[in-house]
Amino acid sequence: MKDNSGKILLAMLAGASAGVIAGLLMAPDTGEVTRTSVKKWAGKVSKDLEKNLQIGLDEIKNMSGDTFGKSEETNKGGSNTGTTGGNATGTTGGNA
Repeated sequence: MKDNSGKILLAMLAGASAGVIAGLLMAPDTGEVTRTSVKKWAGKVSKDLEKNLQIGLDEIKNMSGDTFGKSEETNKGGSNTGTTGGNATGTTGGNA
């Protein structure tokens, strides 16, 4: 099954943009009132996007941290065991 979330998001964004443009063109308010409301709306959208972006980045960091943490533990365990085993075997073999 294909992931169509990108297409859905793009369609929603296009629809929202068309609605905003149509609303601005047919608005009964003066230019000053319209500009003020657009500034408020843009500020709110900007804050929401920034918040969502930060949440997404934190999730990515958590996911990559889990992946890297597991691989580091695996590597540390493997290299420590190999080194200890190698030294012990080498020392025992050398003395015998």
